[in-house]
Amino acid sequence: MPGKRVRRHFSQLSEFERGLIIKMKTAGWSTRRVAGQLDRSECAVRNCWEQRTREGTHALKTGSGATKKTTRRDERRIVRQALVDPTVTRSTYKQT
Repeated sequence: MPGKRVRRHFSQLSEFERGLIIKMKTAGWSTRRVAGQLDRSECAVRNCWEQRTREGTHALKTGSGATKKTTRRDERRIVRQALVDPTVTRSTYKQT
């Protein structure tokens, strides 16, 4: 269909990959070379580097999404229960 946009799914860079990009670019590597080495798009590498030069950081920004409803302690308890009995449903977790 002409005129219809193609939706592409991009994976975000991990903190490790962001660090590698910064180190490689600081060492003088080209954007194309860094992208090829990390198997990422040149656009992703360029955006990471521009954010670094603009803001002085390569860390991800905190989003404005919903706040967490569970504490770290609750999450550990849920994982522990799931390992003990993987057939338990979500509603059973809520009851305990």
